[in-house]
Amino acid sequence: MKKLIAIVSSLFLVTTISLKAEMGIGISGAYHMLDGSGTETTRQSGQKNTGSHSEDVLVPELFLEAIGENGAAFGLSYISTRDLGTRARTDAESPGDTDSDDGTYTAKAEFDDVIKIYGDLPIADFLGTTYLHLGVQHVTLVTLESISTSGGTSYPNADLLGATIGLGVKGDLPYGNNMYYKTEVTYTDFETYEGKSSSGNSISADLDDTAVRISIGYKF
Repeated sequence: MKKLIAIVSSLFLVTTISLKAEMGIGISGAYHMLDGSGTETTRQSGQKNTGSHSEDVLVPELFLEAIGENGAAFGLSYISTRDLGTRARTDAESPGDTDSDDGTYTAKAEFDDVIKIYGDLPIADFLGTTYLHLGVQHVTLVTLESISTSGGTSYPNADLLGATIGLGVKGDLPYGNNMYYKTEVTYTDFETYEGKSSSGNSISADLDDTAVRISIGYKF
């Protein structure tokens, strides 16, 4: 993560040095393929419950970027909310079991305020300008679980960082000199979420995201 931040920061300097007073603003439509896996450990019995979940979502995204004379770009993108999906299971208490963690568990989560700082580094001229996309994301993981146990329980929200890498193509649109397009495929690996519930259960979860993005921008 530290190396990626250093690379993105260096790209910012390269873009700034070659800057020709152009800024770009636009909107993206991104198709996200989210994959998550995790393990929950119950407090009393120590039982481990593992699971995985995939969720495909289409979300809008806003971006603002500085565009260098060499085609490099340094920017900021924002997504308000991104749903991570819902998963449920039911645990039944066995005879003689003193563990009170039986009940129906419905796990639901979402990413709020997804902010990405990124850099686009041109690497070739193919169907436009082909570029390497590097970025660092900050997200707030919001847990919205519903657990029907006698005591009830909940997991805390958390701020996570994610490292993004991808490949894209961009070019000018024929609808005026200031309009341009970007298409890219990216992969993001997020930090591991570690949480402890109000009832003492603990969870560890890994999340990653593959996205296909189409963007329209305006240069000024």
